[in-house]
Amino acid sequence: MERGKVKKKEKEKETEKEKIREKGKEEKVKRKEVEQKIKEKEKEKQEKQERRKRKEKEEKRTKQGKETKKEKEQFKGQEEEGENKDSTLTRTPLEPLEKNKQILVLGLDGAGKTSVLHSLASNRVQHSVAPTQGFNAVCIHTEDGQMEFLEIGGSEPFRSYSETYLSKGLLLIFVVDSADHSRLPEAKKYLHQLIAANPVLPLVVFANKQDLEAAYHITDIHEALALSEVGNDRKMFLFGTHVTKNGSEIPSTMQDAKDLIAQLAAEVQ
Repeated sequence: MERGKVKKKEKEKETEKEKIREKGKEEKVKRKEVEQKIKEKEKEKQEKQERRKRKEKEEKRTKQGKETKKEKEQFKGQEEEGENKDSTLTRTPLEPLEKNKQILVLGLDGAGKTSVLHSLASNRVQHSVAPTQGFNAVCIHTEDGQMEFLEIGGSEPFRSYSETYLSKGLLLIFVVDSADHSRLPEAKKYLHQLIAANPVLPLVVFANKQDLEAAYHITDIHEALALSEVGNDRKMFLFGTHVTKNGSEIPSTMQDAKDLIAQLAAEVQ
């Protein structure tokens, strides 16, 4: 009798253990199912992120394509007028001012044209990092009125458009990087193409970046650009310029150049 009770208890214990094992197996299966669902959700989330990134890249490429197309159309002859009389400095990258004759600011890419131009406009050093893609129109107000400047990007695709504006220019400002010795022959060639297209347009050359150790002196720049070949019928001036600490006052040579430019523009108008 006692032996039967013991066996019964042992059987009940085995049954309980079996139930615990079965429960453990079920929980393990459930954990795996939960983990699998989490993995699937993570995978789905990653796929959504990748699809979103691909969509954003596609939209960006489409936008860039439209902007490139717009630039090409504008360069082909769709010249739009832009004006802001209440502002000292007006930037319109692809819409040059056309109402009045302008002071042209040209030179190779990287010469510092935009930095020089904006520093002249504000009388404070303003560095520009991004190269000009297309046009950069700036209006500088003076005591006697205003001067309208038109900078044209100096990279190869934009240079061919420079000659179109020479006939409309009051005078030509040509900016050259005094420290970039290897590109001086290229700058010389570009400059002489410009002055050949307009034999009488007054010329002001900025031998820029004179603060750099490798910079050629202005006399060397005069020789490297063959400025003696410019001709006796054209007014020509050469200034050594630089823009150093951002926000500081422009050097006296740049102020002198600004005064001269205003005088020349007044004489030509």
